[in-house]
Order: sequence, then structure tokens, then C-alpha cells
Amino acid sequence: IANHADSLGTGAIDNSGVLQVGEGELKNTLSGTGSLVKIGTGELTLNGDNDYSGGTTISDGTLIAASVNALGSGDIDNSGVLQVGEGELKNTLFGSGSLVKTGTGELTLSGDNTYSGGTTISGGTLIAASVNALGSGDIDNSGVLKVGEGELKNTLSGSGSLVKTGTGELTLSGDNNTYSGDTTIADGTLIAANVNALGSGNIDNSSTLMLDANGAFKLANITTHSGATTALAAGSTLYASQLTQENGSTLSIDLGAATDDAMITADSVTLGGTLNISGIGNVTDSWTPEAYTYTLIDSDSAITSDFDDLTIAGMNREDVDFLTIDGKVDETDNTNYDLTASLSWYADRDNATTDAHGTFTLSDPDGSFNVAATLTDVDDTLDPGSRWDGKSLTKEGAGTLILSGDNDYSGGTTINEGTLVAASTTALGTGLVDNNATLVLDVDGEVSAVGGITTHSGATTQLALGTSLDLGDSALIQQDGSTLNVELNSDSVQPLITGGSATLGGDLVVSDASLQARASDAEFQSFKLMDMDSDISGDFTSLTMNLIDKPDYLTVTGTINPADASEYLLTEGLSWNATATSATPAHGTFTLSAGDSFEVTSVLGDKTGNGDWDGKSLTKLGAGKLTLSGANTYTGDTNVQEGTLWLSGDGSIGEMGSQQAVNVASGATFGGSNGTTVNGKVTNEGTLVFGDSEETGAIFTLNGDLINMGTMTSGSSSSTPGNTLYVDGNYTGNGGSLYLNTVLGDDDSATDKLVITGDASGTTDLYINGIGDGAQTTNGIEVVDVGGVSTSDAFELKNEVNAGLYTYRLYWNESDNDWYLASKAQSDDDDSGGDDTPSDGGDDGGNVTPPDDGGDGGNVTPPDDGGDGGDVTPPDDGGDVAPQYRADIGAYMGNQWMARNLQMQTLYDREGSQYRNADGSVWARFKAGKAESEAVSGNIDMDSNYSQFQLGGDILAWGNGQQSVTVGVMASYINADTDSTGNRGADGSQFTSSANVDGYNLGVYATWFADAQTHSGAYVDSWYQYGFYNNSVESGDAGSESYDSTANAVSLETGYRYDIALSNGNTVSLTPQAQVVWQNYSADSVKDNYGTRIDGQDGDSWTTRLGLRVDGKLYKGSRTVIQPFAEANWLHTSDDVSVSFDDATVKQDLPANRAELKVGLQADIDKQWSVRAQVAGQTGSNDFGDLNGSLNLRYNW
Repeated sequence: IANHADSLGTGAIDNSGVLQVGEGELKNTLSGTGSLVKIGTGELTLNGDNDYSGGTTISDGTLIAASVNALGSGDIDNSGVLQVGEGELKNTLFGSGSLVKTGTGELTLSGDNTYSGGTTISGGTLIAASVNALGSGDIDNSGVLKVGEGELKNTLSGSGSLVKTGTGELTLSGDNNTYSGDTTIADGTLIAANVNALGSGNIDNSSTLMLDANGAFKLANITTHSGATTALAAGSTLYASQLTQENGSTLSIDLGAATDDAMITADSVTLGGTLNISGIGNVTDSWTPEAYTYTLIDSDSAITSDFDDLTIAGMNREDVDFLTIDGKVDETDNTNYDLTASLSWYADRDNATTDAHGTFTLSDPDGSFNVAATLTDVDDTLDPGSRWDGKSLTKEGAGTLILSGDNDYSGGTTINEGTLVAASTTALGTGLVDNNATLVLDVDGEVSAVGGITTHSGATTQLALGTSLDLGDSALIQQDGSTLNVELNSDSVQPLITGGSATLGGDLVVSDASLQARASDAEFQSFKLMDMDSDISGDFTSLTMNLIDKPDYLTVTGTINPADASEYLLTEGLSWNATATSATPAHGTFTLSAGDSFEVTSVLGDKTGNGDWDGKSLTKLGAGKLTLSGANTYTGDTNVQEGTLWLSGDGSIGEMGSQQAVNVASGATFGGSNGTTVNGKVTNEGTLVFGDSEETGAIFTLNGDLINMGTMTSGSSSSTPGNTLYVDGNYTGNGGSLYLNTVLGDDDSATDKLVITGDASGTTDLYINGIGDGAQTTNGIEVVDVGGVSTSDAFELKNEVNAGLYTYRLYWNESDNDWYLASKAQSDDDDSGGDDTPSDGGDDGGNVTPPDDGGDGGNVTPPDDGGDGGDVTPPDDGGDVAPQYRADIGAYMGNQWMARNLQMQTLYDREGSQYRNADGSVWARFKAGKAESEAVSGNIDMDSNYSQFQLGGDILAWGNGQQSVTVGVMASYINADTDSTGNRGADGSQFTSSANVDGYNLGVYATWFADAQTHSGAYVDSWYQYGFYNNSVESGDAGSESYDSTANAVSLETGYRYDIALSNGNTVSLTPQAQVVWQNYSADSVKDNYGTRIDGQDGDSWTTRLGLRVDGKLYKGSRTVIQPFAEANWLHTSDDVSVSFDDATVKQDLPANRAELKVGLQADIDKQWSVRAQVAGQTGSNDFGDLNGSLNLRYNW
């Protein structure tokens, strides 16, 4: 950092970092990769020939460089002022600062600069090849500004001049340029896009100046040199002090928006060179027989000289034969320059120098001219010797002539080249129209051509949309090789063409915007194109549809009406039925885009083939839907390659006994509604659908073999199953799938079904979408009916199917070869590991339903077993059929049991048995264990792993020297995982489910000791806890469910401790105990993926405990006491854990009576710290077990 340049000495500076300088004259040479930072508000001058590359930052003040060589090669971040004299500044300028051009030399800016502080040219010349070099701020010019190209939006001010350089375009768009110096166009084009863009100085034009703004330009002197052009765009006018057009120059004026006012007003005018006029066809609303006169220039003084030439849109005026145009200085008022224009049609009436004629030549293919004047016969005003009859019109040249007047010329119309547009109903006069090029009738109404129209070979007559044609008594003649083009929609009038007679040939082109809107072939219509007074002769040799989005399955056929030969009809139809006079060749492809649909109600039969189609095969393409509702008899293949092909109504494919192929590609869909039939062999790689959601009990019949490599699915809704896919043949599954909707209940439940009269083989994955509450089955719900022989692995159920309490599996009945959904467990005499299920001793063989509750609407619960705590499964009706239960029964029960179990605790679990002082204590406990139990009479196995961390402390203590009462608070976090395994199905299947519960318990406790010092004698302990938990269950296809639950628990415990002193000073204590705990548990109701409502977990329970605790007290030193202990308990629970699935309730096989044993060791390290470790276990009937360990830490204040 150097606040002044003098402090840097005189030697060269090699900078690889950052050099900060405040002010002064830095004569040192700067080099290296480092940067220069100008700091402070003063001026810093760089005089060296510097090549540092790290860039320059002007943070404040002014940085002066007489030459750009002083600024190195890096970017310049300018937040102050940069003064530069001369050279080429390639550095990129950015920042909020300004640029000042100083000195008399030239400074060139070549960077792409974004600085916004503006530019000042105090002297010399500033050169910018592109406007991008000049930043975005205002430009104050007191020298010369040279700019090449681009759009200069900066505001220009000052006394300096502007020079346009280079061959490109420079646009001045500033709306407040006030610079007073001259403007020079040395090369290229200068466009003034705003009337205030050119300042107030003189304009010297040696190239091209375009005044292009809607308004008046007010300028000083304008001089256009030889070879240069000054142009006024449409809507622009000019006020100048002096206008000089030198010899060889061009003044171009667009009259497209001309008014009665002069285009140019000046104090003095000198003319020479060429006057070019454009926009002449738009200067009036209509051309009249009289000539139009325009004042182009209005001078305050006499106009000097005249233009040497007059051109029209760049063409010699002699080439614009349909206009007679003359421009000259007004002979009576030599201060005006006038332009006179008239139609050549009326030239003799105007005494023009050109002879009148009826030829309209427009040579430019993109050019057009609109004649809105009335063209009438002028034969009585022609000059003697005229070679024109005064009443006929001839169109020449490749351009477009538009006739929009109310014409009545009678000599006829001849179109030799280009296009003639009839834009009014009488535009064509009353004579014959002889068309050798293009005639367009474009009127919203009826065009009258009472002289007739003849279209020659190679020519086209077109009727635009909304246009009709009346030929009167005359003829329409379409010669061979000609074209008649008609545009139609649903609003087109009929007949479109009327007249005396018609002779047809050539090509008919139809554009029908309504053709794409048909929903079915039942909506097809005939359109009367022509209605003549006499019979039509000849016919079109071809018919073409000219539509961008033409459906390939639709066509138009043109015919002379067999019943009335004076009419020509256009009839919509299917491309399938196309003939030689149709717009498209016959074919069998139906392509419909996504979202589109089309119904074929007619019968598709075999047709005569062609080179591209065999005449009897159908191909469906596109993502849209094609519906066939007729009894189709075609005998070829049906290929559904994309989208949907659907049969409805009486729809069928092929006749009975046909063996034609129906091939459904991957990604495509084929199917049918009730009563539809396919006679042939179906190979499905896509989706085969039988029935739709609007039907119940639909039967879709395939009379032939079916090979399935894709997906077959019922179209029925899940709430109303009953559709049938009837295959009168053999079925082969080749890795495909079948989706059915089924009411999951007993054997008679409604279901979708696959019926096969022949054999079933291969492999097919079956997926069941089930509803219902579930019920025990005997044989099961028949889902596949096989009339022949089925292999044992032809179908495999791939998803877990649950309803209510039950799990359904797929079984093959070897005796009848049919396939059934059944809920049945593996029998106990099966050696593969099935679970035993109690038998009812046999009955009548009917289906068994859980017993009713008496009609009060309450949940039905299996009967109790008489008090041993186990639940009984609904009685079996045959002794050998028991249901397979869903695995997640145990998951829900596991969450509930773990939440309840981890609230249970005793006084000694919580606090140990050492002395507590009156100042209170804090304690912590960690417990972890594993529990095993069963549910639903042993049909569900539950394995749980749990952990708990509990923290508590005394908050209030009272004592009288002998007794004491302590009150405290406690909180715990619990987390438990349960794995539930269902009983094994008769097919050997077995499912698992997992669950998790985690949450918090908050509670308070209070303890009374009869002996506050030794805790011997009686005590009473009570506590209350409130728990809130997050629960989740994961159960395969049943999905993942989450729900909340809460629990309340209140405990009352009492006991009496007997201390027995031993001879060695140690002590043994015996403590009989009794405890009662009340718990209330509540959980949210949930619905699984099958729609089963799972609830019924709310309830109360009582648990009682009787036990005996034995403690030993071993003294180790003066402070340490070791206390081994053991405890035995008997637990009795009044209620089981239960859950309901669609009102069917099941319970955990929790033993009503459980035995518990605890052993452990407590170490009282001193009067304050103690630690205790414990192992505990429980056991009971129904394979119940629980093993856990805990670690306690306690601190007395």
C-alpha cells in the first residue's frame, strides 16, 4: 500500500500480488501477474509502458493514463473515473465508474464492456467497432465518436460529431439525443429508430440513412452524395433546413402510410439522382378511375433541378404496366414536388402519356397489388388506334393481383402467370375466366362467375374456406392435368359449386377441417360439391386429401351421384373401404394419437389387396383407442402394436372357426366388453383386458388358444368383481401375469375368473386385488377353471393377500384341475412344520364364522378357553381345515405389549435398597431384553427386542426422625422391535411382519418408609406414568402403516423388610411384597392396503404381583457395601392384549399367570454413589418368555 506514488521510488515494480496506490505520478514500470488498485479520492497518473496482467481496480478517485499501454492487459473494475488518451484499449471495462477520453489522439475501445458510469469525449476521437464497447451510460461528446454497428441506446449529448463506420448496421434508438455536431454516414447503414435520435447538426450521407420512426424527423441540412440512399419508412416524415440529393443518389419513400400532408418539408431543396416509390398499392382504400396526386416534397423556396429517374419498388416504372405514374415539380408552384398515379385501365380517360390497357404484370413472385376500384368497360373512351378492347383483363407475371372491387367488365379474364385472387363476389366481371396459372376465390360468401371458368392443364382453381361459386348458366371446365382445390369444414354450404354444366378432369384436392372430428364411422357424411343444371361429363382422374393432421384411417371418395348425374358428391369413409376414386389407397392401419378415440360400427370384411396391403389384416398404431363394435369378418391378422384396440357391443374378430392370429405387442392393450368374441389364436405380450368398469359379470370370449407373455387383467372395479375371460382352447403362460378382483370371504365369494376349456400349462403370476372382511374357506374361491389338464405350477400367487384376520393363498385342486384362493393352515399331520390348530370335534361341514354377539352390533371375539389365558380360534367345521392367519396380527400386538410392559416397574427396580438421605437423590436406569410369545392360539409367533432408558430424581422429602416420605419425577424413552410370523399355509407358505414402537413415559412417584434410616419394616410405594408412542408396522404387500398410541399406568406397592444380623457383621434381609397396577392403552385406527380397518386395541388391564426379595449386605471396608439380591414373583394379568381386523378380534396368548426371577448385585461405593446390575426372567404357558438385564446408577445429594 502506497498512499502516494513517490513512496515507491523510481525503479521497476515486479508485482505478483496486489499493489495499492493512492495518488501522484507513478513513473515506475509495472510488470508481473499481480493487480493494481487505485485507492483514495485523489488522482493517480500512470506513465510507464506497463505489462502487468492481474487487472486494474479503481475503487475511488481518478486514474489517468496518457496511453493504453500504461494499463496492462487485465480487466478494469472502475468505480471512479478512468481517463485515457490514446491507443487501443483491449481491456474489458466494468463497474459503476465513468470513462473520459482525453487528448487529441484516437482511442479505440475493442472490449465487450459493461461499465455504467457514462462516457465523456473531451477531445480527439473515440472509436468503437461495436456499441458493446461503450457501456450503458450517457455519452457526452465534445470530440468525434466513431461507431460501427449495433443498437446504440446510450443518450448522446455535447458539441461533438458522430461518424458511422463499417459496413454493418448502426441503430440509434435514444429518444433524447441532443448532440449538436454533424452526423456522417461513411459506410454501412445508419438507422434512426426515434425522431429525436439524430441530434441537431448537419447530416452528410455517403452510404445509407434510414429514417424509421412513426413521426416527424426535424433535422438541419441533409446531403445525400452520389451512390448513397436516404430512405423514409412508412409512417415517417421529414422537416429539414436543406435537402440536397446529388446526382447519382437515391431518395426512397414508402407511401404505405401516406396522408394528404407532404412527406418532406424543407426550407430549400436541390434534387438529382433517383426517386424510388414503394407501398403504392396501400396508399388508398380503393383505386378510382381518376388519378391520385401526392405531394412528396414541399419547399419554402423554389426547388432546384429534378430527379433523373423514377422507380417503383426498385423497378423501372415502365415495368409496372398496370399503373401510370409520373413525378415532377409542380409547374404552377415550383416549390412542390408531386407524384401522380392512376390505373392504366383508365389511362386514356386521364389523358396520360401511356395508352390504356387491361394487362396487370407483377414480376416479383412475392409482390402483390390490390385493386379495390371498380373495373368497368372503357371501350368508349379509348384513344383511336388502341390495341385493347377496353373490357378484358389479363394477368401476367409471377406476383399476385387481388381484385376486391365490384367489377362488371365484360370482356373476360385471362390468367397467364402468377395468381389472381377474387376477393369480392363480383370481382371476375361477367365474362369467361380463362385460367392458365392460379385462380383463388377467397370471399366469405358466393363468387359470381357467370361467364364460366376454364382451368387449363397445369393450372389451379381454388375455393378458399367459406367460399362458394355460382357460374349462372355457364360451364365449369377442368381440363386434364388441371387442379380444383376446395377447402371445407362443417359450416361449408352445399352445394359448393352451381352452374349450367361441368366437364371434369385432372386432380381434385380436398381440405376438410371437419374430417378429423369424427368419433365413429356412424357419423360419416356425404357432401354435395356440385349441382349443375345438366349431367356432369368426365371425372377427376385423382382425388387428394390436403390435410396436415389427416387421420390415416379416414379418406374421402369422390363420385358422380349414381342417382342424379348432375351432382358430384364427396363421401367420408374408412381407408379400409377406399376405392380407386378415393383420396388414399385402401389399407388396414388405424393410427390414433394419445387422447384420441374412434369407433368402427360397420363390419370390416376382406377387400381386394394392393401392393402395400393384403386386404384383410388390421394394424393398430398410436397411443389412442380404436373400438370395433361390428361383427367383423376379415380373415387376416390383427396386430395391436400401440395404444388400445377394444371390442364392444356386438364386436367380434373373425367368423366362428377362424384360426386367424391376434397379436398384442408389448405396451399395447387389447380387450372387450361383455358378449364380445375373438375367433382365433391370441398371443399377448402387452395387456389383455376382459370387461370394463361399467359392467358387472362381463364375459369376454376367446375361441382359440391363448398364449400370455404379458398382462391379463379384469376391467371390473375392485368393488364389483365378477368378470370372466373365457378361453375356448388351451392356455399357455409364458412368464405372463393375471390380475383379478376378488371379494375375500368364503367359498361362494364373488370373483373375476379365468375359464379355460382346454389345458393350462407354462407359468403365470397371479395377483389378487381383494376386498372384504375375510372368512374361513373350505375348498376356496375358484379363480381359474380348467376344463382339461392343468400343470401343478401353471399359476403362482405373487402377492400377499390378506382380509380381516386371514391370509389367502392359491391352491391347485388336482382332482378337478381348478385353482382356488383359500385361507387354510397346514394340517398337523403334515411333516413340513405346520402348526397345530384345535379341532371342534366335527360338525356338518358348513363354513364356520366367528360366533355372533347377539345382535347388538359389537365386535365378535373368539370364545375364551376358560381362564388359562390362551385364545381359541373360531371352531373348525371339519376337523382338518383351519385358517391361515395374517402375520401382522402379532406386529400390532407386539407394539401394544411392549408399550405396556415397559411401563411396569417396582420400587427396587427403580431405586435399589440402600439408604437415602433427606436431601434427595437422582438416579438412572438402562434396561434391555428379549421377549417371546404367541397369539391366536399359537398360530402367530412373536419375538420382541426392547430397550429403555429411565431417569428420575427426588423433588420433595419429609421425615420426622423415624418415618420418611419422598416424592420424585421420572421420565423414560422406550424402543422395541417385534418380528411376527404367521402360521404356515397348506401350500407351505409362511409370512412375516415387523413392527416398531418408540416413545416416552413421564411420571411421578411417592414412597413412604416406616424406618427412614434403615428402610427396615413396612414401606408403601406408588407411581403414575403417562406414555405417548409412535408405532409402525411393515407387512409386505399389506404395506407400511404408522399410528400413534398412548398409555396410562397407576401402581400401588407395599412390603415389609426383615433384617437378620449375621455373626460376622453382615446382614440378610427378607422382604415380602405385593403390588397392583392398573393400565389403560389407546391406539389410533388404521387401514391397510387391502382396506382392512385395524383397531380394537383400546382397553384396561390389571396386573397383580406377589413376591419375596432376599438381600445380603456385605461390608467391604469402611465405605463400600456389596449387596447381592434375588427376587421371586408371581404375576397375574386380568386381560390379554387384543386387536381387531374389520371387527374380528383376536388376542395375544399372554399367560394369565407368570413366574419371574430376578438376581443381581448392588454396590454402595460410598454414602453418595451406588451402582446396581440385574438380570430378570419371566416364563409362563403358551411358550411365553422374557429375559432382560438392567444397570442402575444412583447419586445422593
